[in-house]
Amino acid sequence: MEVHHHPELHHHSKPWKEYILEYIMIVLAVTTGFFAESLREHINDKSKEKEYLLSLANELKYDTAQYNVALRKIFYVKPMLDSLYYNVTNAKQFNYILSGKWNTPINETRVAYMPTMPTFQQLKSSGNLRLIENKKILAKIMEYESLIEGTLKIEVLSINAAAEKVYAFEDELCNESDFNQRTNQNMQDSAAQFNMENGAIYDMPILMRDPIKLNQFANSFINYKSRNWGYYTRVNTAKQMATELIKLIGDEYHLEE
Repeated sequence: MEVHHHPELHHHSKPWKEYILEYIMIVLAVTTGFFAESLREHINDKSKEKEYLLSLANELKYDTAQYNVALRKIFYVKPMLDSLYYNVTNAKQFNYILSGKWNTPINETRVAYMPTMPTFQQLKSSGNLRLIENKKILAKIMEYESLIEGTLKIEVLSINAAAEKVYAFEDELCNESDFNQRTNQNMQDSAAQFNMENGAIYDMPILMRDPIKLNQFANSFINYKSRNWGYYTRVNTAKQMATELIKLIGDEYHLEE
C-alpha cells in the first residue's frame, strides 16, 4: 500500500513594501469612494436647493402681484368709507338709507391678502433650510417669514375684524331685504359668481334712529379705514422685502425672470 506524501508548501513572507502598497491602495479606494459619495450628495443638494428657491421665487412674484391688488383695493374703498361715514352721520338727509353705491363695494370687496409661503413651510418642516448656502438669502427669507407671521398677520386679523364690525352693525341696524334679493340675483349672474365686485348694488334702509347707535355705526367705517391704512404700511414693507429677495435669488442662482 502506497503512502502519498503531500509536498511541503513553503510560505514566503511578503516584503514590507508590498504591505504598505496594499494598505495605500485600500485607503485610496475607501477615500475615493467617500469623496465620490460626498460629491454625489453635494450635486444632489445643489439641485434641490435651486428647485426650492425657484419655487420660492415664483411664490414671491405671486405675493407681490397680490400685494399690488390689495394696495389698489385700499385706495378704491377709502373714499367710499368716507362717504358712508357722512351718509350715516347725516342719515336724515339721506332718508335713513345706506346708499348702495358706496356700501355695496364695501360689502363685496375683500381687501386683505395673506401669503401662505408653502415652499418655506416645506423647507422648514423637512429640515432642508440647511441646503441654502447663501446666508444672506437665508437671513432674508427668515426676515420675510417673520414679517408675514408677525405684524402682517396681525394687521390682516385687525382689518378682517373691522370689516366684520361694519357687517354686524348692518345686520343690527338695517333692513337687508334688498340685500337678500340682490344676493340671489348675483348668485344667478355668471359675472358676479366669479367676482363679487361685478354684482348688482343694493341700498339698506336704516331702521334705528338712536343717535348713539348711529354714531357707533358711522365710526365703524372710519375704524375700518384706519385698519386699512395700518395694513397698507405693512403690505408696502412686505412687497419691498419680497422684491429684494426675488432679486437676490435671481442674482445668486441665475434664475429666469
